[in-house]
Amino acid sequence: RSRIGLTQSTAQQLGSPFDYEKQARLVLVKGMPDPQKQAEEFRRHMVEQIKRYVDQTDGHAFVLFTSYSMLRFAQQALTPWLADRQLALYSQGDGIPRSEMIRRFKENPFAVLLGTESFWHGVDVPGDALQNVIIPKLPFSVPDQPLLEARLERIEESGGNPFADYSLPSAVIRFRQGFGRLIRTQQDYGMVVVLDPRVYTRRYGRVFIDSLPTCQIIEESVQQSFE
Repeated sequence: RSRIGLTQSTAQQLGSPFDYEKQARLVLVKGMPDPQKQAEEFRRHMVEQIKRYVDQTDGHAFVLFTSYSMLRFAQQALTPWLADRQLALYSQGDGIPRSEMIRRFKENPFAVLLGTESFWHGVDVPGDALQNVIIPKLPFSVPDQPLLEARLERIEESGGNPFADYSLPSAVIRFRQGFGRLIRTQQDYGMVVVLDPRVYTRRYGRVFIDSLPTCQIIEESVQQSFE
């Protein structure tokens, strides 16, 4: 609220009409390489884990990326694999308008949709079409944009902590929005899969988990997919 000048406002948290404990599962994949320190290894494992979890729901999946470069990498690696399984691929990297991608996905959910920033929020796919949301990386903004850089500098100059005061809260909000794509009605069900190991290897990872509605949490090992 302080970022938009509401320093003396009050907030009220309303209950949800959804039973997340019955409708949603949060899957944390343990043993993934660190996406910052082992970027190439992370990308390779990421593709294998996307295949693993897309197989479990026979498509019906969104994969939400934080950058176009990672989206394009996944698209190139997944295209022949999905074709072999007769699963359609809708990718934001192809320049298709978001509304058209959603329309196609609703008509043929035996598919995987690859999206970036605009798909983390404001996308509504109720019903059986969407059963699986895969989040490869925690949605931190990269501070390479002039406006964001200036904002972080101002926080630091005023004695604040740019990460704790801005980067982390912003990423948590987007993470919640991504999770929220899964359950849109009281009849929806499915899983959200998080591949980023920082959600359990870094102290701030708990902030992401605690921000979500109470739901079933399942921990699975990355090695299981190579057995």
